[in-house]
Amino acid sequence: MPRGTRRKQETPRAEDYLETVYHLIEDKGYANTVELSDKLKVKPPTVSSMIGKLASRGYLLHEPYRGMKLTESGEKIARSVIRRHEIISEFLSMIGVEGDIAYEDTEGIEHHVQPTTIYRIERLVEFLRRNPAHLAEIKKYVST
Repeated sequence: MPRGTRRKQETPRAEDYLETVYHLIEDKGYANTVELSDKLKVKPPTVSSMIGKLASRGYLLHEPYRGMKLTESGEKIARSVIRRHEIISEFLSMIGVEGDIAYEDTEGIEHHVQPTTIYRIERLVEFLRRNPAHLAEIKKYVST
């Protein structure tokens, strides 16, 4: 996909589900509706409904009472959301946004930013990592 082209994007909520399934599988080796319900702070019927939608779209395979796993396309979306989250979080940290504010802002931004914007933020973050003197100047400037 050329830079700047809008990807076909799932809803922020669907992306959150895929990201959470990915993390649960990475952390625990499995994901089920009870775990998702706890992590996402939603009722089990809500989880079941979304899982059905995601399965029908080909993003995950679900066996009732046995758990679920991501398909290749579901994992690709989950990894993309995680990567966007990491980039935005690091950028906000670099400019001095801390703690809960950084987390909430990252959660709000990660689902709505265009690929070209993420690419440019990522490049800026790389530049600032390689040039700590510039980062120090930016931190000094934005904190005044």
